[in-house]
Amino acid sequence: MDLITETYFGWDPLTHTVDCPSPIWDTVEIRRTEGVRPRPTGADEHACPTEHCGHGDTFGRVQLRLLCRDCCTVYTISGESLTEVCTHTSLTGWGQTPTRCGDVWLWPGHPAAPGQDPHQYLVTRQAAAVTKDTLYGIVTAYRDASGTRRWMAGAEPDDDGAHQVSTLRWRHASNGLDSLEQAVAWIATAGTAPQRPLVVAV
Repeated sequence: MDLITETYFGWDPLTHTVDCPSPIWDTVEIRRTEGVRPRPTGADEHACPTEHCGHGDTFGRVQLRLLCRDCCTVYTISGESLTEVCTHTSLTGWGQTPTRCGDVWLWPGHPAAPGQDPHQYLVTRQAAAVTKDTLYGIVTAYRDASGTRRWMAGAEPDDDGAHQVSTLRWRHASNGLDSLEQAVAWIATAGTAPQRPLVVAV
């Protein structure tokens, strides 16, 4: 399962020309054919225990994803031993309309299991698309030692921030909170509320 940061970041839109009068993809087509990978030759052949392997030590991966907001269908197509997945926004998180919670907007990640709520949300201060420029916070669920579901929040992304939540660093991070609503309320005021001091042992 991808982290929520991989769900929302690192994807580039398929662009039109700068003077395109209507930059909307009206048709998306796919052709399925069989291809044969040529066997390597020469003394520098890749050493692989699989007899018919033809790939190198590393390879580039290409992914394409498409969304229909009318029926909430999400297609993901990957290069290198082509895989194609058809799923629904309720299972990917990506593609869903954000939910307003107080003064912020929640962008869902993957649900913990089909039919359940997501265990991570990205937070913005507006309903515009979530990008690294509009990102304001993150909320992630975890289980404490007793098995109780708790929530942790990070606010104000900062590459040099003192706190890490998921794969990003933040200026502020909460203690464990009892509910998603508490975590979101904490994020909404994190920039102005007094923060616990950072203690450095020497």
